[in-house]
Order: sequence, then C-alpha cells, then structure tokens
Amino acid sequence: MKRLTEYLECAHRPETGTMVCRWLREVTPAEMRTSYEYLRVEAQGLGARLWLLDIRRRNNEDPETAQWLLDNYMPQLAGLFGGPSFLAYLLSPAHLVRVDDHAMDILHVAQLQRSVHVALFIEEGGANAWLVQQAGK
Repeated sequence: MKRLTEYLECAHRPETGTMVCRWLREVTPAEMRTSYEYLRVEAQGLGARLWLLDIRRRNNEDPETAQWLLDNYMPQLAGLFGGPSFLAYLLSPAHLVRVDDHAMDILHVAQLQRSVHVALFIEEGGANAWLVQQAGK
C-alpha cells in the first residue's frame, strides 16, 4: 500500500485493474475531499476504473461532502477512463445501517448517469467479486 496522506493509503492491483484505498481514521470534510482528489489522480495515472474504497474506519457521513461527490466529483469521473467507473464501498455493518437517504440518492443518480456505478458491501470478498465481474463491462 502506498500512503497518499496520513489518513489514506492506496494500492493498485494490476491483475484486476483495481485501485484499493483504505481510510485509516475518521477524517474531516476537507480531508475527505482531499482524499478523493488524490485517489482520482492516482487512478487516472494508472487507468484504474475499478475502485475498492474501504471506509470502515472513516465511518462518518457529511451531507455537504456527499453533495460534493454527487455534483462535482462523480461527474468528473465520467470522462476519465474511456468507460464506466465502478466503485465498491466497504462499510462496517453498523455504518451500513446508518447510511441515510441522501447517500442512497447519490447511489441512484450515479447509476442513472451510467458512467459511475456504486455498490455497498460489508465483506471484502463480495466487493472484490463484484469488481472482477464489472471488469468486462
């Protein structure tokens, strides 16, 4: 794993073309935006359109950052990789229960754009299997 910041580390799995990123602690909204920008730059440099995002330690929901993801970040991803991007979020079971309607709106709109596909998982094996399945799309 390559540490991008003191709170985010990422690795590229070339055999599947997957970028794996893990937040190491809870982050502020500013740190979260910085994390996503670092991730975009790293993934774009590698041509990695499959992402496994482990947010089990991050475990915070910020409505403003969620809106930023929807309005600014995800639309940027649409044209970066020459095809759709697939984001598998790995959450703790407790976090999954707390995911509110706003987060679900983000997932819905992202799916409608057909350029960024998002799925939520509580087990890494399921997230990896979904990403491998998406690799051919």
